[in-house]
Amino acid sequence: MAKEPPWMELQEGIWENILQRLGVIEILKTARKVCRKWRQICQEPSMWRVINMRNNGNLTEIGYQLEKICRRAVDRSRGELIDINLQYFGNDKLVQYIAERSGKLKRLSIACCYFKVCESLVEAVQKLPLLEELSLTHTALTIEGIEALGHSCPRLKSFEFNKSLYMGSVDDSDNEDERNEEALAIAKNLPTLHHLHLIGNSMTNKGLQAILDSCPHLVSLDLRLCKYVSLNKVLSSRISGKIKDVKLPHESLEGLEFSFEACWDEDLSDSMSDD
Repeated sequence: MAKEPPWMELQEGIWENILQRLGVIEILKTARKVCRKWRQICQEPSMWRVINMRNNGNLTEIGYQLEKICRRAVDRSRGELIDINLQYFGNDKLVQYIAERSGKLKRLSIACCYFKVCESLVEAVQKLPLLEELSLTHTALTIEGIEALGHSCPRLKSFEFNKSLYMGSVDDSDNEDERNEEALAIAKNLPTLHHLHLIGNSMTNKGLQAILDSCPHLVSLDLRLCKYVSLNKVLSSRISGKIKDVKLPHESLEGLEFSFEACWDEDLSDSMSDD
């Protein structure tokens, strides 16, 4: 009988590393069908500790399958999932499905799901006590959701809540309290944060001041497109003396994976003004 090629004798850990580079869709639709060895490896829960559903947003051909593929990947993890990334698809039922089966989850990233998963996030984070990083881009979260994070996720160190300004329902409001609701909720409920990204937030100096007062462990802060923040000397001094990595409201968005549509007033782009 012909011997198996030498590369088939690689340790399973090496094979897992190689196959995981293909991505979830390629593994389920192609790789696991190549040979018995690969099929065996693809059945191991360790293969599914990280689920990356990255895509280019063109869901014409495969969009209807993404939720089904994601559920299959979550099932294969058998509760060992620690990191999942959803882009351009997802809904309340899927987020609930993930949370109910992934109590060890440490990192959750959702992008471009707008208001499709807003309600489910409140209940979902209550089932994720080990969550350390939450990234939401162009994806809504209620004040109740922020409060749930504070109550249920004591290990949360990184929170990215990045959005286009058109997503903010209070952007045109003249009520400063409404503009600062999210920032004040973060300050009140998430004092242990080390990393906070709030691109496109509607907060004013009041909200920023509350965050600086209540989040003493911050080492990175992203304020790009926060057009109602006008840094004075006092705030600028506090930020520069306390936080290592800061991105200011007027700084470029170059390099970001997702586009940010925003109404940007050039008159508000000055980085500093006197008290």
